[in-house]
Amino acid sequence: MKKKSMFVLLGLIFALSGISVCAEEALTEAESETEALSEESAEDTESWMDYQLTIDGEVYTFPMMYEDFISYGWTLDDTEDTLDPYTYSFYYFTDGDMKCSVYILNLGINTVSIEDCIVAGISIDNYYWEDADCTVELPCGIVKGVSTLDDITAAYGTPTDTYEGDLYTEYTYQEDYNEEVELTVYKESGVLDEITVRNFVEPDGYDVGEVSDQEPESVMAYVKPDSLSDDLTAYEIELDGAVYTLPVPVSTLLEDGWEIVEDDSDPMVEAHYYGWIYLRKDNQTFSATVTNEEDYATLPEYCWIEELTVGGYTLDMDGALPGGVRIGMTEEEFLAILEEAGMEYEVRDSSSFRYYTYNAPSYGSGCEVEIYIDDDSYFEKDTIFEITCENSFD
Repeated sequence: MKKKSMFVLLGLIFALSGISVCAEEALTEAESETEALSEESAEDTESWMDYQLTIDGEVYTFPMMYEDFISYGWTLDDTEDTLDPYTYSFYYFTDGDMKCSVYILNLGINTVSIEDCIVAGISIDNYYWEDADCTVELPCGIVKGVSTLDDITAAYGTPTDTYEGDLYTEYTYQEDYNEEVELTVYKESGVLDEITVRNFVEPDGYDVGEVSDQEPESVMAYVKPDSLSDDLTAYEIELDGAVYTLPVPVSTLLEDGWEIVEDDSDPMVEAHYYGWIYLRKDNQTFSATVTNEEDYATLPEYCWIEELTVGGYTLDMDGALPGGVRIGMTEEEFLAILEEAGMEYEVRDSSSFRYYTYNAPSYGSGCEVEIYIDDDSYFEKDTIFEITCENSFD
C-alpha cells in the first residue's frame, strides 16, 4: 500500500498538575489519529489506474522491464524470441504451481531479444491458477476469489465497458487503448476469477536504442541493370535514363544525382519498419515510402523503395517499363506489346483515365499503365500518361 507522509500540528494546553501524564496521553492520541488519517489517505489514492497487482505480498507495477519481472521468480516457458519495434506478443511464465500469460512489448527502434523488452501486462485465469495456493490482490482491496461485482464497482466505479455473457461478466476499466484492466466474474462462483492488466507505455528511463549509420551488406550488394529487360515480367523501371530493379536502395538513386529533402523526410527508419522521404533532382521532386529490412534502425538512404511512378502529375521525366512500354506511347501500341507477349491484364476507367494493370501475381507486385482519355486538356489523348512499377519484399 502506498503511503503519504503527513505532518500534524498539535496544540497542547496543559494544566499545572499532571502535565507529563496529560502530555503523554495527548501525544499517543495524536499519533493514532495521524496513522488513521494516513491510511485513509493512502486508500483514497489507490486506483485501478495504478496498473498494479500483488501476488503473495509482492507488488507488480506495469510496465516494467523484463529483467525486473523475472526477478520475482518467474521462468519463461517458451523459447527465447525477438520482437520488432512497435510489436508485442504473449509468452507464458511459470513460478511453482502458478502460470500466467504476459504481454512482452518492444517500444524501441531496433529488433531486440525479449530479454531487452518491456513486460507491459499480465493475464491470470482460472485454467492455470485453479490449483495455485496464493493470494492475488488489486488496488483498493479487490481480491481474486473473494471480491464480487458489487465490490468491484464500489472500489472502481462504473466500468468503461461491460460484457454480459452466459457464463461470465467482464468489466473493463480503460484509460486508453491497451491501458486497461479487465476483471472477469463467472456466474457460477460469483467472485473475481480472472484478471488482465495492460499498460502499454514506456517505463521511466526506457532506452529506445541507437540508429546505425553503417551501410547494410544487402544495400551494397544491389546491382543496377544497364538497360531494361525485354521480359514483361521483370520488375524494372526506367527513370530519367537510369534503370532500376525494384526494390531499389535509396542510395542508388542518390548516386544518380537525386537528393533527399531532409526537412520533409524521416531522419531514420526503425527496424523492419517503413518511413517517408522526398527526393529532388533538377527541380523535380517526389515522395516515396521506404522500407528498412534490417534488424536495426538505419538512415533513410539505406532503406528500399518498392514502388516508383514516372510521368503524369508525379514526375515530368522520361520513363519506361520492360518490353518497350514507354511514356507517350499510344494505347494501341501498348496493347499490341501485351498481346504479343501473351500478358494478361485488368482494365478500369475513370472520367479522364484508363488504367491497365499487369504482371501482378500477388498483392504488392505489378505494373500499371495510365492512359489519358479526356479531350479537354493539353495532354495527348489515348497515350501513356503515367507508368508505375511495384515489387514489395513481402
